[in-house]
Amino acid sequence: MSEERKSVSVSGAGVIAGGSYSRVSISGAGKINGDLYAEELRMSGAGRVSGHCEVVHLSVSGTGKFEKAVIADEMKVSGVAKVEGPVKVKELKCSGTFRASEGISSEYVKVSGQLHVGGDVEAEIFRASGGFDIRGLLSADRIEIHPGGRCRAQEIGGARIDIRRYGARDHAGLLNSVLRALSSAWGGEVEATLIEGDEIYLENTRADVVRGKQIQIGPNCKIGLIEYFESLKVHDDSEVGQQTKI
Repeated sequence: MSEERKSVSVSGAGVIAGGSYSRVSISGAGKINGDLYAEELRMSGAGRVSGHCEVVHLSVSGTGKFEKAVIADEMKVSGVAKVEGPVKVKELKCSGTFRASEGISSEYVKVSGQLHVGGDVEAEIFRASGGFDIRGLLSADRIEIHPGGRCRAQEIGGARIDIRRYGARDHAGLLNSVLRALSSAWGGEVEATLIEGDEIYLENTRADVVRGKQIQIGPNCKIGLIEYFESLKVHDDSEVGQQTKI
């Protein structure tokens, strides 16, 4: 990083050779041939990277396609992005639509748009207020989900898992009722085969198995089997097939 790197931009249509750059900006239609190493990559138009992409800051507000792995300190998607290789980022914020064919590894993930992942998602903190479809395991120390659409994962695992309708904790009275009704109307629901953690609170959730130490089932849940180690509370508006203390 000590050597000086040049910057390059495409505002019409053009091709950029792979290599090391300071900043790369694509506001038109641009393709990067080969591996890219840069401090910053911004795509506000239609961009494509044919090789490995390793940057410090990555922003996609237009459309971006990455044919191999993406490594970044910070990745922001407010447009539409697709990565066909693995994704490894310290911080991922998705307010648009992000599709990852393989898995995502991150310290912090925030989803307010739509996230589609063909493999696993591993993070320290995972927060979602939009929708997601994770074909593998969603794993994080802290998981907070306010489903703004359909949220689906094969398995969900973490130390603390909190799934509740938008506004359930922060608002009261009439406003809370309106927000809950809107959440249900928008189809805000979480689906998983298995949910496992130490401390678990669930609303608007469908799961075959829920397993943990301290479990609280709030309203509008349908659970096939609950296995708990210490404590269990179930709301009257939820349906549980079996309960077992282990």
